[in-house]
Parts: sequence; structure tokens; C-alpha cells
Amino acid sequence: MQRRELSTAFLQRLGDPGYRLPGEDPATAGLAQARAWAATYGELIRFKHELLELCHRFAERAEPQVARAIRETDVILLESQASRFELQRDYWKIRAAEMQGGRSRGPD
Repeated sequence: MQRRELSTAFLQRLGDPGYRLPGEDPATAGLAQARAWAATYGELIRFKHELLELCHRFAERAEPQVARAIRETDVILLESQASRFELQRDYWKIRAAEMQGGRSRGPD
């Protein structure tokens, strides 16, 4: 796939609240899979937050135009992705709890 096609596909996924990662299927997931997906999304969230911290640190030292561009593009994009991943993580945590009969696994 070419860069332009990848960009278009990415933007479509970004706006699709039902988008799932490859292999992620709530209809067939068991407890172990639900826990694994919650953990996967947890790692993705941590990664996005690390990138956000880097963006903020870089923007603090950058020229005003660069800082503004970072805050108006990269930060917004990363926050949007992190938010979507948080929803997916929470979904899988709830699914795992339901599969355990409502028992919580404890804080992660």
C-alpha cells in the first residue's frame, strides 16, 4: 500500500469508533483474550502518553510556530488516539469482569 492510501485508511480508522485491531473479535473472545486485549490497549495508552509527554517537552523549547503546530496537530491526534484506546481498554476490562461473573481483577 502506498503512503497516500495508508494515510487515507488511517484517517478513516481514526473516525471509526468501531474499529478494532487485527485479530480483535469480541464475538469470539474468551476471558484470557479479553484480559490480553485490555493489557494490549494499556500498553498502547502508555505509549501514546509517552509520545504526548515528548511533544509537550519539545513544544516548550521550540519556536512559537513549531510549538503551535505540535499542539494543534500532534497533541490533538495523540490525545484522540489515547482516548479511543482507553475506551477499548475499558470495554475489555468490563468484558473480562463479566466473564468472571462480575468479579473484578483489581487495579492494573
